[in-house]
Amino acid sequence: MNSITPFGYKLTLNLNLITVLCLLCLSEKTIAQPAAKKSQTVNLYVSKAGNDAWAGTLKAPFATLGKAQKAARQIVKSKHGVVIWIMGGTYSLTEPLMFNEEDSGTPHQPVIYRGYPNEEVTLSGLISISGDKWKPLSADALKRVHPKTNAADIKELDLTGLNLSHVKQFAPVNQFEDKWYIIDLFASNKRQPLSQWPNQNESIRNINDAGWVTCNGAKDNYTFYYANGGKPEDKDEVNEVDLDRTNRSERWSAMMANGHDLWLKGFWRVPWGPYTSKVKKLDVQQHTISFIEEPPGGMGSKYSEIANQSPLWRVGNGKEKWMALNLLEEIDTSGEWALDVKDNKIYYYPPAPLNKMQVSIADSDKPLLTLRGASNIQFQSINVSGTLSNGFEITNSHHIKIAGCNISNVGNTGIWVNGGDDVTIQSNNIFDTGGSGIEVQTTGNRKKLIATRSKLINNHIHHIARISFKEAIQLRECVGLTIAHNLIHDVPKSAVRTDLINNCVFEYNEVHNIALKEADNGAFYNYGGWSTYGNIFRYNFVHHVNRSNGFYCDDGDSGDMFYNNIVHDAIDAIKFGGGHDNIAHNNVFIKTKNQVIDDRGTSRNYKLGTAYEERLQDMEPFKEPWKSYGKIIQKQYGLRHSLWSDVLNPAWRPDLPNGCAMIDNIAIESGPFTKPEHGDVTITNNARLPLVKDALFRNYPGMDLRTGSKAILRTFPNLNKVFVSMGLIKDQYRLRVPTRKETGGLVNRAKAGDAWNEDQFVD
Repeated sequence: MNSITPFGYKLTLNLNLITVLCLLCLSEKTIAQPAAKKSQTVNLYVSKAGNDAWAGTLKAPFATLGKAQKAARQIVKSKHGVVIWIMGGTYSLTEPLMFNEEDSGTPHQPVIYRGYPNEEVTLSGLISISGDKWKPLSADALKRVHPKTNAADIKELDLTGLNLSHVKQFAPVNQFEDKWYIIDLFASNKRQPLSQWPNQNESIRNINDAGWVTCNGAKDNYTFYYANGGKPEDKDEVNEVDLDRTNRSERWSAMMANGHDLWLKGFWRVPWGPYTSKVKKLDVQQHTISFIEEPPGGMGSKYSEIANQSPLWRVGNGKEKWMALNLLEEIDTSGEWALDVKDNKIYYYPPAPLNKMQVSIADSDKPLLTLRGASNIQFQSINVSGTLSNGFEITNSHHIKIAGCNISNVGNTGIWVNGGDDVTIQSNNIFDTGGSGIEVQTTGNRKKLIATRSKLINNHIHHIARISFKEAIQLRECVGLTIAHNLIHDVPKSAVRTDLINNCVFEYNEVHNIALKEADNGAFYNYGGWSTYGNIFRYNFVHHVNRSNGFYCDDGDSGDMFYNNIVHDAIDAIKFGGGHDNIAHNNVFIKTKNQVIDDRGTSRNYKLGTAYEERLQDMEPFKEPWKSYGKIIQKQYGLRHSLWSDVLNPAWRPDLPNGCAMIDNIAIESGPFTKPEHGDVTITNNARLPLVKDALFRNYPGMDLRTGSKAILRTFPNLNKVFVSMGLIKDQYRLRVPTRKETGGLVNRAKAGDAWNEDQFVD
């Protein structure tokens, strides 16, 4: 039986099994070598100037990928490898490309879909809309135009006869969180912003976060005040809706009276996970807005005073942010558009003459490329864009590689993986997605502690989650993943979120400018309770995340190890939120507010008999391999208690953050290391430098943090060696690495977070 230690080394528990495995490996090698010599790779070619009746050679290429795929299926039956060379151009996909066992290669002879050298290849699901289909506004639409907008600048597109599927309703429900239901609009392959008020870069009164206004207190569990009348705890009752004197509330009310919908997206109760809600009534006399459905948990910040118990709602603290979406009435910036379901039209303020742009619509809710039960297939140097769904969707597939691709303008996740093994996602650029950059779930086996060989390495993920606020990388129910050398920035919430993972390694990643829309985040945010042991975070550079924490183990997440990381300009560099055995040692913290271990579990009931115990018991911790795994972790982490008997013993008080430690770190111009009132925790031997200038960084403004400081090098001896390897690196797929200045990594993109941005341990 093999178990994986926290540091990735296998502990041999059964020598006979190892012997058998070695013999099998030798046998496989002996058999495989002659086969590799006999087989050969066949090249096929696809070109926009090709013909599917041709032979698929360089001089007589196919015209479509579908034809090349059929030809490749015949070739792999003869145990030959195949490279499908795709010549430059945009290939429209009316249906997704689907790959299964028939399309699979072998370990020595994979099937490779590859862009032709020095030519740009795009697989697109977009529907082109010719410029002559756009017309001047109708008389009824003219009456609704924003008072400060020239109506002649806005055009309308009648959707009748276009056979689009996602234009009949804004949503089939009255309230939703993540899922998005309507088309997406693009101009020259750039996503156009859905109209909103306030505008994306507009800060009302220079107080609010850009793109948001705030509630002025709740009236009941469905209703809030937008002007005076409420009792918000900040006592701010300014009517921000009508502040610009465009009679906004009256214009919206008239719009609704004529049968048009009003949708608001807001943080009605907590500063994360916004809900988009349909308005039932806007009362211009009472200055209130009421929803059809109650927001989850009722109206008003959960950190404010309770106004009513049943139904539950609170007075509100006056900081609940919201925006209005998808209104012709709020199109006042070039590029904005709105889908009017009642009129069956798109209203659009084009940023350039329509005959000078290629305007297109994404309407398909299917992934562009789907792999199910496939193996030994690679995709290299291809652009993928134009769907409401995922770019790549990979299910129960093995030995898959996606490398050097650009994935953009998809409505959900760039690359989505479920199950399978040995999936390598390498050196891709993932940007302008509607949701996450990469999602991986259920790879490896947690109960058996079987590690996957999958890797996410050297990817540049930025400006993602344009539609639904999501993390750049999401991992769930995974074992043994490697996440390395990725650069992540310009993200609405955390850079990386993990749920219920074990033995994963996060190293040499760089993160900046995250949590730009939501609060209570971490550059690396970990969740899952008492069974999430063995994950290693090392050699990561987190900087300019002033709205976020650095490394955040939330709600009882346990057993993570953090060492030799650098965190600059965060709220809390480290936040251990009530879990066990999270250890941070030999890290460097610069200009952070705090480093915190808290005991929230006492007030939040992190006790036996709850989901925390259940998730650990699901692993059968007193049986193999978890029985031995606990002993390994205990030894590697130097724990003074027993895994798992103490954790499951009420006398040990598992609601406390027992076993957590912050040791041998150095904090530079930073706040204190904060110890909880309760729990067996260790905070010791942490050094401090009072000012950044004392750190002797090579180029602090340019974020070159190599140093001559003996104090820092005592904490992190190999910092100068490993720092230059943090973030993206050059490889065969990434020939150039952008500078920190080029990615905007030398400044914060938004104002700093405050107490409102953090969980205050109230349920």
